[in-house]
Amino acid sequence: MKIIFNFILMILISITFLTNNILNANEREFLVPVDTWAPFRIQNDNKYTGIDFDVLSEIEKRLDLKIKIKKTPWARSLLNMKSGKVDGMTGLAKRKERAEYMHYISPPYYTCSTVFYVKKGFSSIIKNYDDLKKHLIGQVDDSAYFTPYDNDDSLKKHSVKNEVQLVKMLAVGRLKVIIGTDCQVDYDIARMGYQDKIEKAQFRPNNNVDLYFVVSKKSSFSSDLDKISKIIKDIVDEGLVKEFANKYYKK
Repeated sequence: MKIIFNFILMILISITFLTNNILNANEREFLVPVDTWAPFRIQNDNKYTGIDFDVLSEIEKRLDLKIKIKKTPWARSLLNMKSGKVDGMTGLAKRKERAEYMHYISPPYYTCSTVFYVKKGFSSIIKNYDDLKKHLIGQVDDSAYFTPYDNDDSLKKHSVKNEVQLVKMLAVGRLKVIIGTDCQVDYDIARMGYQDKIEKAQFRPNNNVDLYFVVSKKSSFSSDLDKISKIIKDIVDEGLVKEFANKYYKK
């Protein structure tokens, strides 16, 4: 009897092992490169938080897949999307050249506005678009803001890696004007304690910057676009994205 029992036990262990291997082999992995862009993507040590990670968690749960995060500089992330080394990204504004190699998943999950920022007391130096030609404008490399600014070669632009650098440079006087999306730059100004040093310029483009979840056209997940689109729509309609945002924006 003992021999039979051990034999049956070995069979059960083997079946469990094979079943787990099959399940693991069938689990799909969605690779997402991320950089720091608070309050959407926040990194503290090795822990990631922020609106985008809450959105990714919902997509992971509702699409029944495994999302793998890899910290990558913004420009390299775009190159990896183009080559198909990664599957998707969060927080992208629409640009014609990007649409050639990535799918923009509608609807957008968040909307911001483009704003120009100046030192406190100097909001009048930018009253209209033409005033921009008088100044060097700080911006984030490879970012989309609004038309005609994005393609205006007559403007003098200084590109850096992220908005935090821009805010610091403006606060200490290394730049007189910077451009950014209010949902992110307002957060950084408050977090860094620069409310008494920085304000918004009088000129406003009055445009919306819609943020999208995107999928590389070379990703195997291109066949899941309709499913992902429905998930994005559902979490927006359910008010979940607003709930996520309220955790990070302090009233």
